Amino acid sequence: MARVFAPASALLLAAALSLDGLTGGRAAAASGPEAVLGLLYGLIWWSLLEYLLHRFVLHWTPRAPGLRRVRRLLPGHRSHHRDPQDPDDVVSGRHGFALPLGASLLAGMLALGFPAGFALAALAGGAAGFAAYEFVHFACHQLPMTSRIGRVLRRHHAIHHHRDETANFGVTSPLWDHVFGTVWRPERTRADQSAERPRARGPR
Repeated sequence: MARVFAPASALLLAAALSLDGLTGGRAAAASGPEAVLGLLYGLIWWSLLEYLLHRFVLHWTPRAPGLRRVRRLLPGHRSHHRDPQDPDDVVSGRHGFALPLGASLLAGMLALGFPAGFALAALAGGAAGFAAYEFVHFACHQLPMTSRIGRVLRRHHAIHHHRDETANFGVTSPLWDHVFGTVWRPERTRADQSAERPRARGPR
């Protein structure tokens, strides 16, 4: 939840800025510009991860029994689509994936040669992105989003729920829907309806 990941983001950023003291000088702390770049980097990869998880994990409905067992271990999503306005189902409480995912990302960045301070700042950006996702998703369903950006995000997400579940997977940003061609367009719905409509038969 946002109340978990927002403080986690602040703690990670504080660790990035004071890493030399925390490690007794064995690792250099991130400078101010380096921390800002790390935060931005983390926000960008989180926005991509948000899109990929929503599209390929939350909407994954395998048929094989073994894969169904795997799917049950992951956060559910179908009940949210059945009742989008249920406040208890808007934000998932299953966040056990966050620690192994964060540890894997940190290890990957260090293995690629990123400075430890930058890597921690990037994790802070990712945690901030997750907190933003949870807040924006809750707001789309439960709060009056009256700002210009708020209305754009709410409409983008409402289309995913009420018009086409195979479009508009981004919640905090429509960026990756545009990049990967999954942004909703009216002609897409018309084409689907035409394909489903039975063809009229001529006289025999």
